Amino acid sequence: MTPRILGGGKQMMIGNFIELQFGQGRNWPLGASLSVTLLIIVTAALLVYVRFANRERGHG
Repeated sequence: MTPRILGGGKQMMIGNFIELQFGQGRNWPLGASLSVTLLIIVTAALLVYVRFANRERGHG
């Protein structure tokens, strides 16, 4: 629901695309692979942020 609100229905966001693959497209393998890929990207970005935040805190 959040991607629909944020995108306003005019922009295709990754969450909308994943939901379409599971729902209307019935393409569960693509939906699952997109979900795992998104999870890996978000986890990597979080790890990079935590690493830089700890580095800044140590020198502050």
